Amino acid sequence: MSNLDYYINKYLNFFNHHKINLKSNFLIGVSGGLDSMALLDLSFKTGLKISVAHVNYQLRGSENNREIKIIEEYCQERKINFFIKTTEINKNKNLQNEARIVRYQFFNELINQEELDYIITAHHQNDNHETFLFNAFRGNGINSLKGIQKINTIILRPGLEFSKKELEEYAQLNTINFNIDSSNLTSKYDRNFIRNKLLKLVSTQFPNYEKALSNTIKYLNEDYLLLNYLVKEKLEKYISEEKNYVKIQYDYTIPSYFWTHYLRRYGFKNHQISKWIEAPSQPGKYIESANFQLLNDRNYWLLRPKKMEKNDLKEYYLNENQAIDYPIFLSGKISKTRNIKTRSLNFENVDYSKLKFPLLIRKWRKGDKIQPLGMKGSKKISDYLTERKVPLFEKKKYLCSYFK
Repeated sequence: MSNLDYYINKYLNFFNHHKINLKSNFLIGVSGGLDSMALLDLSFKTGLKISVAHVNYQLRGSENNREIKIIEEYCQERKINFFIKTTEINKNKNLQNEARIVRYQFFNELINQEELDYIITAHHQNDNHETFLFNAFRGNGINSLKGIQKINTIILRPGLEFSKKELEEYAQLNTINFNIDSSNLTSKYDRNFIRNKLLKLVSTQFPNYEKALSNTIKYLNEDYLLLNYLVKEKLEKYISEEKNYVKIQYDYTIPSYFWTHYLRRYGFKNHQISKWIEAPSQPGKYIESANFQLLNDRNYWLLRPKKMEKNDLKEYYLNENQAIDYPIFLSGKISKTRNIKTRSLNFENVDYSKLKFPLLIRKWRKGDKIQPLGMKGSKKISDYLTERKVPLFEKKKYLCSYFK
């Protein structure tokens, strides 16, 4: 077997092992450096249907232009679709985090726009070692110590099958042109320090550290899968999947580390969870991670994606003898008698003589009140919904009609 066959077979084994259809449409994030150019060439030589995406952050002047030229020439020669985004990021913030956010936003836009299936990034085994040590020095738990995941929804990292040395060898054997990013040579960034200083020193004492760290990460992944299974088995009867949220019945007799492990998968930090568990929370209190919100609703915890939280202040109007179909379908019919038989969740009797058009339709707000037929006085909508045990997450969805 030739060296090229070895690399191609190893690369394809990733897709076959994870049952990823080789006829899918792939988007490869390419920086122009050795790692991503080697992965790009491997993807092309294995016959994958690929498009290429590159982000120019305009931070390194002529270097950025050289990267674009290298990628552009490679793609033109092989008739590969090449997409580029030129942008600026705030230098006063964490550059690496800001760049990552912009990059993945661009990738996801292209996935939708071009109807592609997967994103391929060029992370390799040595990136995994750096990530492991970076998280270990920050005092993170097993969720972070298990390294970079090979698959995260539509994001694929087949380069994790290869070491940096292997990619360097592949680039040399195939005479692949690439750019050297000068910012990687400075050790002012934590990851660069680990790569340029720490691991070079470690290699003098432990020449086989790369294989050892890869094995450690592999074992931690296996332990993590087992831990997930045990936690799920322990908490299963206390957790129910509702339509738009997860409903959790907290039981104080279960050790707190079970709850901590469960909630960490949603991005909550250890100190957040500890404070949440140790301090009694009032109904309506909540904590948030990057993508989720955990809220105390009477005897339950409710967990849901933050993207569902919408502060909808829009107002809609219903004129007399007309109907609307947004935000809900609503129409009316005049009757001389009260039709009790047709009462349902989708039907309501109102006193027509007391209506003033146009009716205002909007989400209810704090302090809004209602006065149902037959009731003396009024009742706050928030109290009405609470009496009917409507979850706090669901309360905000309700619409009400008012006289303008």
